[in-house]
Amino acid sequence: MTATWQRRGGMAAMVFLGVAATVLAGDYNPSDRTVEMFSAMQRGDIAVKFIPKDSTQARVLIENKTDRPLNVKLPDAFAGVPVLAQSGRSGRSGGSSRDSSSGNQSSGGGMGGMGGGMGMFNIAPEKVGQLKVTTVCLEHGKREPNERMAYEIRPLESVTSKPGVRELCQLLGNGKISQRAAQAAAWHLNNDMSWQQLAAKQLRFTNGTSRSYFTADELHGGMELCSAAIRLAKENENASKVKPQADQPASEAPIVEESLKTLRHRKARPNSD
Repeated sequence: MTATWQRRGGMAAMVFLGVAATVLAGDYNPSDRTVEMFSAMQRGDIAVKFIPKDSTQARVLIENKTDRPLNVKLPDAFAGVPVLAQSGRSGRSGGSSRDSSSGNQSSGGGMGGMGGGMGMFNIAPEKVGQLKVTTVCLEHGKREPNERMAYEIRPLESVTSKPGVRELCQLLGNGKISQRAAQAAAWHLNNDMSWQQLAAKQLRFTNGTSRSYFTADELHGGMELCSAAIRLAKENENASKVKPQADQPASEAPIVEESLKTLRHRKARPNSD
């Protein structure tokens, strides 16, 4: 399959030759109907495909199956799950609930920072919008995903309820943190790997050589992300206990942005030694 780029009305369009599908994604339009992605999937208004490149990146294709343009509210956090690994979450362990017989890993990420920070995209009638998302592996030790594997996108809560994981994916989705540091944090939070284990993890090459999987800076960044994610989780839990007014829906965006500011301040601060 080949692809070419065209310009239409100031918008870039990718046309996949042989598939007869035009990939378009526009800015939020207040005059169009707004739908939440997962809810719209259940109603059949949209169809969504999750195509992983590897554990660090994936494409999300959103098809508008209606005859009117739609603003699609993208999820702050999501999971990419192998199609063959389907089992209901038990809700008891608080960890990953996929079928343990599958060797393919689940991934996690967020899309709340897309669409100019609004987390929304407009998709023309009967067209397909394409997004590139940054992801992290949520299951250490399982096989790396690729484009040949069948995956689907699901709410993150269907895969894990470990404290801080959702908040970490939200921070990643804002596009302002290191994927490598986020990966270290994800394995620590979701797979209970100690920082000693992560520091000892090796990347081995076919010529017999090896090197540390994470640098010291990446591990330090992962530790700071874990602290920020856990703090966010506690703040979100406390905020959920306060019932918002009908015309003032609760939003996690200010809390996430405050955590990002704190992380940027720490990074800019010179070392004391």
